[in-house]
Amino acid sequence: MVSHTHNRRSSAFKPKILVVDDEPNNLDLLYRTFYREFRVLRAESAQVALSELAQHPDTAVIISDQRMPRMSGTDLLQRVAQEYPNTVRIILTGYTDVDDLVDAINAGQVFKYLTKPWEEEELKNVVKQAVATHTVLKSRTRDFDRILEQETLLKDITHTIRSTETSEEMQQVIVRTLGTAFKADHCVLRPLYNAPNQNRSCWLYQSEDVKPVDEEILATTAIDTAELQILTVDDIAPHRPCQKLAAQSSLIIPLISKREPLAILAIHHCQETKHWEDDELKLLKTVVDQAALALAQTWTYERVQALAQREVLINTITQAIHSSLEPKQIFAAITQKLGQALEADGCAISLWTQEDEYVECVGLYDAHEAQTPALTQSQVKISENPILQDLLATRSPVVFDDLSKATRYTPPHLSLHFQATALLVVPLIADNQIIGSISLRQNSHPRHWHMEEINLAQAVANQAAIAVQQARLYQTTRQQAEQLLALDKQKTTFFQNISHEFRTPLT
Repeated sequence: MVSHTHNRRSSAFKPKILVVDDEPNNLDLLYRTFYREFRVLRAESAQVALSELAQHPDTAVIISDQRMPRMSGTDLLQRVAQEYPNTVRIILTGYTDVDDLVDAINAGQVFKYLTKPWEEEELKNVVKQAVATHTVLKSRTRDFDRILEQETLLKDITHTIRSTETSEEMQQVIVRTLGTAFKADHCVLRPLYNAPNQNRSCWLYQSEDVKPVDEEILATTAIDTAELQILTVDDIAPHRPCQKLAAQSSLIIPLISKREPLAILAIHHCQETKHWEDDELKLLKTVVDQAALALAQTWTYERVQALAQREVLINTITQAIHSSLEPKQIFAAITQKLGQALEADGCAISLWTQEDEYVECVGLYDAHEAQTPALTQSQVKISENPILQDLLATRSPVVFDDLSKATRYTPPHLSLHFQATALLVVPLIADNQIIGSISLRQNSHPRHWHMEEINLAQAVANQAAIAVQQARLYQTTRQQAEQLLALDKQKTTFFQNISHEFRTPLT
């Protein structure tokens, strides 16, 4: 039983040859000649031979007699050459078939021909040459198919990446496409560039065949590196994030444009170790270079757009400041324009100094209310509010991407933004002193405040500080004018009374 099983297994790995002849004796002879070295398939006609090839397309060699009913050997081999080009073709013929044979050889349909009766050793040598030729052809075809597949993949990936409109969409396409192309269990892209309006710390692809992994754990697996690294199970041990992922192999590669690192890409295989071939690494590097170039261009464009948006907003706010001297209208315009520009759920302007006891809210915008909400005052003293104390200490923006992680702060500290899950507070500075602050909030989810957004809020705060100074100057001037008018009225009344007193005695 064991020997039969061994024979079947060994036969499965033998090269296949197909012998075709309408004479059973010739088929038996050919079978006995080759069965020890090859897996021999037999066909008594051309039609049966085509049927056998359909079931065994990996057949290495076909040996066919020339003279057969209904379809000759050269006609059969012509069909084989078209449908199974890697199958090497040998023909057995008599001397009278030379003309047909020459035509078949010239058309490239026949590898070798032997005349009947053939010499057994000569036939064996020819078949061995044919099998070796088939091995080379199969290898070259496989290499060609792989190169063609890689070029097609590169073209499709590059086109898909460059057809996206935003950097966020592009990053998601990169991880999804590369994760799918290289059959990854997890693929992570962690941007290093602080792009405008980017709300995520990493982009993920996870195969449907694996259990989903927490985003924070996956983000940490995109380890900072200046060059491509392939980590196996032994290499992964020092890298705790990859170890938590239980990755069998990981590939880490940076996306670099003009010597500037833009992002880190991590490709993880957890179910089995991935052995990266040289051509796969070459393809991956080419794709990553193209992706880095496309990302750099998109980020540059978005940055220019963000700067243009910032200038437009600042100009709008400046015009609003100069078009009115009423503080209420000015502060309402600032909060509304800034809140809408940064797509925040709320925006507030508060006036206060270090010497004041409480802040005074002078402008409030709520994205979810059609009308301007009523101004409310903070119930926490400035000296007891850690957010304002941080602002006084640093004189720089105070940023909270996720307030749930900031345990120092309680709802009373956020009386103007008690619903906030993310908060940005920038100071109003005039004459080198803090005179107030602008705060922006996000309600429903944490938010990563980008440097462009922080700079925009600070630029608006600078304009708001100017508006506060102008409003105070206007109020002071107005009060002085009203006082002078009152004095002038008193003077007129006084002289009228004196004049009356003088006229009465004379009369």
